[in-house]
Amino acid sequence: MKATSQPGGIGQVRGIAAVGAVSILLGMQANAGDWTGDVQAGAGYWSGNATYSIGGEFRAPGYATEQLPDKVSELKFPLDVPYGSLGGSLLWKGRLEIHGTVMANLSDPSTKVTDSDWGVLPGSSANTLDVYSESDASLSAVAVDAGVRYWLKKTASTNRLAWSIGVGPSLSYQHMDWKLSNLDEWSPSNPELDHVYEAGEVATYRSDILMPYLDVAAIVKVRQLSGRLEFGVGPALVQDEDNHLLREKKMTGDLTGVGVKGEAEIRYNFTKRLFALARVSALSIIDATGTQTQEGYGGDSAGYYAEIDEKFTLTSINGGVAVGCAF
Repeated sequence: MKATSQPGGIGQVRGIAAVGAVSILLGMQANAGDWTGDVQAGAGYWSGNATYSIGGEFRAPGYATEQLPDKVSELKFPLDVPYGSLGGSLLWKGRLEIHGTVMANLSDPSTKVTDSDWGVLPGSSANTLDVYSESDASLSAVAVDAGVRYWLKKTASTNRLAWSIGVGPSLSYQHMDWKLSNLDEWSPSNPELDHVYEAGEVATYRSDILMPYLDVAAIVKVRQLSGRLEFGVGPALVQDEDNHLLREKKMTGDLTGVGVKGEAEIRYNFTKRLFALARVSALSIIDATGTQTQEGYGGDSAGYYAEIDEKFTLTSINGGVAVGCAF
């Protein structure tokens, strides 16, 4: 997968998600008859990291296939940023719900990108950390979640307590784009070697994650206070691109795995329309695997081509507060 093919792949989701979000917000203005809904805006902190590693089977034209250790190199890209969010929902006859949220980071990560290489120096074993580096990072990240939910059960146990259960299909999309700069590289296995410093931009990394999933939700409400739990699981499709500017080499991957998503929310209604809420949400992509294609585009890397096994994981946790208006 090349980055130039993105308009025909996961990259299109950005445009589709934007159109969908606008459609939802515009549709909310058509409040009539059996429709109710809400809009909300919030902020919070987004933590976690995206990690990819390479190893296993290595293939290059003109060379025999080589079986390497499962992990010879690993890069970790941090989130660790404040975020802002917008969301809303439409509910038809108290049963069929259309919901969506958009979240984006408000600053760059507070932690560094790390790159680790094992067994790359002469005489080193496969589990010896030979090369390690840290880099500053800037980040542009967007997460979109949208879906349809049908509330199967709505029960008032008493005059004060009510609960309900809903289920339906949803779609989660995350785009994360890091720019790396100010590299500091050294050898933990050979501490006598000097550090290598590179000022300025040294690399970029992008990942796009698309996860269709089945969402199950439950709500318990006591007077003005309500609590909501959600859980979802589904296949995860990942495309990533690592551009090493110093080596003039670009690595791209197409990977598949499993995603698990969970959310907990507490909401308090101050009036019939005005409310506030606190929410914690988590997304985990578990061992998405596939093939990384490596291509040189200049300098000593010009004409280089190889393929190697790749593994990708994501841990994404965010928590924050929001205020909203119901109608």
